[in-house]
Amino acid sequence: MYTNVKNRREGHPIDKVGLMATARKKANYSAPVIQFYQSPLFIKSLEYGEKYYDRLYFYNAKDGLLLPDQWIAPYDVSIKNFSINEKKAWASTVIERLLEYEKPNKTIIYLHGGMVYRKHLEPELHSRGFQFTVPLQGYSIGEQLKWYKQKLSK
Repeated sequence: MYTNVKNRREGHPIDKVGLMATARKKANYSAPVIQFYQSPLFIKSLEYGEKYYDRLYFYNAKDGLLLPDQWIAPYDVSIKNFSINEKKAWASTVIERLLEYEKPNKTIIYLHGGMVYRKHLEPELHSRGFQFTVPLQGYSIGEQLKWYKQKLSK
């Protein structure tokens, strides 16, 4: 697990905030984010996030930062088709939007998702002063599903 979290002084509440990936498997109709994505990995990550984090945000290639109850329509956009500059701009926009809701000195971000997204989000989180951790770094999709199932069974 990667982490850039430093020890915080006691007595200062720090919120755990999940910044969660979405999924390729989507509904073919408009729905709130938490109902729109339908992959088993997304469903398990959502269950985990709702149980262990104070707040959740999501991200996708088309819209950037998403709120859990935000309605979205079907789309076909992949960050894999973005240029390097487009990926950097996308990540910058995601974290700028996150700053509208969260203060870096009051949160620890728990970043979930694949490296194709994280390698652009991590430098942006760091440059904006967020402390963050990547709890599932290096895990395959199967290993992630197993990890979520084990954590949720406790």
